[in-house]
Amino acid sequence: MVSIGARAFRGRRDGRLIDDLPSTRRVVPHLMPTRLDAIVYYPQHLEVDVVMDWLDEVNRDRPAEERIRFFHVMLAALARLFHQRPELNRFISGRRTYEHRDISFAFTVKKALTDEADEVQARITFSGVDTVDEVRLMVDAALERARNHTRNESDILVSRLVKLPGPLLAAVAQTVWALDSVNRLPKMLQDAIPTYASAYLVNMGSLNAEAPFHHLYRRGTAGVFVSIGTIRPEPVVDADGEIVARRRVDVVYTVDERVTDGFYLVRSSHILQQMLNEPALLNQPTRR
Repeated sequence: MVSIGARAFRGRRDGRLIDDLPSTRRVVPHLMPTRLDAIVYYPQHLEVDVVMDWLDEVNRDRPAEERIRFFHVMLAALARLFHQRPELNRFISGRRTYEHRDISFAFTVKKALTDEADEVQARITFSGVDTVDEVRLMVDAALERARNHTRNESDILVSRLVKLPGPLLAAVAQTVWALDSVNRLPKMLQDAIPTYASAYLVNMGSLNAEAPFHHLYRRGTAGVFVSIGTIRPEPVVDADGEIVARRRVDVVYTVDERVTDGFYLVRSSHILQQMLNEPALLNQPTRR
């Protein structure tokens, strides 16, 4: 039992226990004890002509610092998708299934586009009904915090831990994961580890690179990894059988199969495409 404020919840601080699963879903974590045993890769070719035309329109009279980027649209769409499709927001801990209490995405921020520049982790929590403009402000604030990063108590703790001798550090790590398996990991450590999130994202489009097939992290709660590639014009056969150029982006999902099945994942990807086909709706407020 976890108590938050005046309310009590069954499960973890960061997750609600799901105890009404079918028997087949209950046994899967025992057949595949870790998410590395249950990795599924699913590539998707997203059509983005409509989104890019919409971005041209909404950004026409905006100053550069207020322009909406494709990454903002993707984050808003993914947050709504996780809100509408809650199985995507689940994770396994101690061979039991939990659902995140919020929707949060983590990603790495380079302080500068150089090989030597430091990398900082950013994590944003969404309501699941945020507009694209709200997401833009949230991302800008997160990037500002990351690039002007000042050390907090979690950073100081982690920097001290990594200075320990190898065997002692390994023992500390084992203790941390043991505490997590029984839902006793201190919040400070949980907040310091970016893989405690709904999903981890990488935006390779910012580097003009393609989406990689990325692994899942064994530790943490992120059961989904989303790799976003570069938007490029590609030849496509249209409904009339003509070859036309359309802008597309490759996205690769790496998913822990223990929390959802292939049908649910494919259906979710179709819904994401539908959202991108009507981007103006993503910038309209909905009931929270």
